[in-house]
Amino acid sequence: MLSAQDLALLQKTLGRDPTDVETACFENLWSEHCSYRSTRPLLRTLPTEGSEVLLGPGDDAAIVRFSDTCALAIAMESHNHPSYVDPYNGAATGVGGIVRDILSMGARPIALMDPLYLGPLDQEKNCYLFEQIVAGVADYGNRIGVPTVRGEIIFDHSYSGNPLVNVVCVGIVDPDSYITARVKRPGSHLVLIGSSTGRDGLGGASFASRDLT
Repeated sequence: MLSAQDLALLQKTLGRDPTDVETACFENLWSEHCSYRSTRPLLRTLPTEGSEVLLGPGDDAAIVRFSDTCALAIAMESHNHPSYVDPYNGAATGVGGIVRDILSMGARPIALMDPLYLGPLDQEKNCYLFEQIVAGVADYGNRIGVPTVRGEIIFDHSYSGNPLVNVVCVGIVDPDSYITARVKRPGSHLVLIGSSTGRDGLGGASFASRDLT
């Protein structure tokens, strides 16, 4: 649901009450998950350019030159809320999403990493989350033949009820052959692969931006 402040801004801009469809669109587009409203100023302070950086922010993954014949495609994302609600499947689909981003660049995934932040293990719920999240990451990677080569786990009371589940994927690609999300030539064909989108994902981005506690 849009906050009262966001709804008032939308009403003022449109000069009327937004329709249900407009409300749903802005609820997702203005969510932290999609727009990085609160973190964008912090992200802008990070270095994004360098002599070996072939592609920086703005696409599905960064491309960094490793050698004359090889580049690394690197991407990272979080899957926090889904991993709290359903830790095994939430973590597994987080891996699936980041592997998809690497594949979409024309790269071959070769390694996964999983920095995890959870509450102390003296609480039964946190133990359950820990076991299932680690299993979800490992199982998905093993089934598609991409090993989890490194992990990091930090336990702190601040993460009880709000685990942070980050997944990183690294792939390899020809420095001259990676694919971007931008169409460069008029008349290019667009191919959609997969089943149609169901209603089960509606509101996912806005839900992912809300406090669970």
